[in-house]
Amino acid sequence: MKRIWLGGLGAIFALVLSGGTAQAASFDCGAARRPVERMICADKALSALDDRLDATYRETMDAAADQAGLARDQRTWLAARDHCADSPCLAATYRERIVRIGQTLRAAWLTYANPRLGIAFDYLGNRRVAPCSAGKVPDCVMLIGRRMGISDYLIEFKVVSGPLEAVAKSEAGFEPQDDGTWMTTFGPGSSKVERFSGPGWTGMRATVTCGIDDANGFHAAAGECFWAVISDGRRSVVADTQGIVGTDAATRRTVGSLRFIR
Repeated sequence: MKRIWLGGLGAIFALVLSGGTAQAASFDCGAARRPVERMICADKALSALDDRLDATYRETMDAAADQAGLARDQRTWLAARDHCADSPCLAATYRERIVRIGQTLRAAWLTYANPRLGIAFDYLGNRRVAPCSAGKVPDCVMLIGRRMGISDYLIEFKVVSGPLEAVAKSEAGFEPQDDGTWMTTFGPGSSKVERFSGPGWTGMRATVTCGIDDANGFHAAAGECFWAVISDGRRSVVADTQGIVGTDAATRRTVGSLRFIR
């Protein structure tokens, strides 16, 4: 099911895939009554633009710090769109909106740089960077955000001295196997470690089953914790999540964007 999502304001336009000539759109083509809706449902190109905007809008809404403001802006645009009397007008209106929403999405990403730690990374503007454990953990910062009603750290980054494999063993529980692969030793079972790379570094990462501690107590093996070690050969960054909210695409993008700046 596809839909245009207006966030926590509760307005959702649901999609029903109907038969005949109707195309997929961000509203129910089977119930289309207005001329604009009928034009979109009957035109593959317009329907494709509608789907593209739908996907971009939902991605931008998830990233936006001001979701209510974005929803209001979308409602204003929908009202303007409905004044179009023909397909060329609709197509131009959609293309302009897709460009604008894309600009909003790109602007939602910020860059954190810490010369003392020697690292930088990109992160969503609706998250914030803070010292780990209120500064009690040295050389460590974490991203905080709100997901699923839980406000806590999404991922933390700890800078340590040493090359990749040595730090992976000592800090992340990654262990080499006889066949040349690596596995994790954390969690109730072993998980395969994969190699990856980024700008000026190589890394190792794995997702492991882990226990989580929330308002209802401790739950063994109830979460999935993401671990990654990234190194420029001299220094390494150990990244991990706490397992409660999972590791979403934005968090993985943040990990992949990490740079060593000295």
